[in-house]
Order: sequence, then C-alpha cells, then structure tokens
Amino acid sequence: MTLPVYLVRHGQSTWNVLRLTQGQTRHPPLTVDGRHQAAVAAEVIARDVEASGRRVDRILSSDLVRAVQTADVLAERLGAVVTLEPRLREQHLGTLQGRGYAETWAHAEQHDWSDPSLPVAGGEAVRDVHARMVGVMAERDAAELTVLVSHGDAIRAAIAHLKGTEPHVAPWVDVANGSVARFIDDLAWL
Repeated sequence: MTLPVYLVRHGQSTWNVLRLTQGQTRHPPLTVDGRHQAAVAAEVIARDVEASGRRVDRILSSDLVRAVQTADVLAERLGAVVTLEPRLREQHLGTLQGRGYAETWAHAEQHDWSDPSLPVAGGEAVRDVHARMVGVMAERDAAELTVLVSHGDAIRAAIAHLKGTEPHVAPWVDVANGSVARFIDDLAWL
C-alpha cells in the first residue's frame, strides 16, 4: 500500500519579510506569522491524516533553521519525530543569497532556464536540486506516511518529479509559505 507524502514549505522567515533571497542561507528564523503558518499546516495535515485513520510516521526536514522550526511545530501536533535531511535544502543561489528580491528577479530574467545543468549565480543548477529531491523520494518507504518540510524551489523540483516532468520544462508552481501539498496518485493542495 502506498501512503501519501505531504510536502510542506517552511513558514514565513525574517528574510521573507525583508525580501532577501535566502537560498541555502542557514540562519533566518521564522517570524511570529511563520510559526502561525506552521501551526495551521500542522492542523491541515492532522485533519487529513485523522480522516484516513492513520498517523504520521516520519517527518523529514531540511536542516536550515526556518524549515527545522516549521518541522518542530508540525512534530508537536502530529506526534512524530523530526529527522534532518540536508537534501531537502533550498536551491543554493550562489552570489544572489542575501541580496534583495529585485536583484534576484533581474538575474533570473537573464538566466538560461532551458539548460537545467547551468548553475544559478555560481550556486546550484536546477538539475542538482531535482536530483536531491528524487533521491529523497526514492528512499521514502511507501508504507510510511511521511511529511517533507522543505523550500519553494526544492518543492517545485519534487512536484516535477512526482508528475514525471523534467524540472526545467515543468510549469511554474507557486509554493506559498506554510503551504501543504499531498501526493498519492496526484497532487492536491490542502
């Protein structure tokens, strides 16, 4: 029996508020609103899981502070232990990390997104993020109900994989802070 996997984006961080590009910057913590988003995500998952008569078996989280703090809120409500998984980190965005969104978006407009092996600003290529997420998904025990706590670009890569699409041709998916997606045979936003 294949059980669902839940994909949760971390709650709002202090750098989200400051409109600074985070990438794999480790330290930005959640805001009060971010903690609230994590609590709402925990309730959404709890209701969905309880309706199926199951419980969450595992929570895997990126090791970046904003994701760990989100995972801790989920764990408290869902009664599952958090295991840190560095492959769930956000895409490394090289020299763009710490820069304002306007500068990052200007760089993105110049980037050749048709080449998935091209690193972004000296950081990580889209194909690399996709490979990390595929690895995590491949190692997931389908008999365990698993929650993955990650980041926007990484979740987009996971969704592309789950839908059988290459990451550089997958349609853009807006992944809001604290959002929850469930995947069994198809993707559903909760």
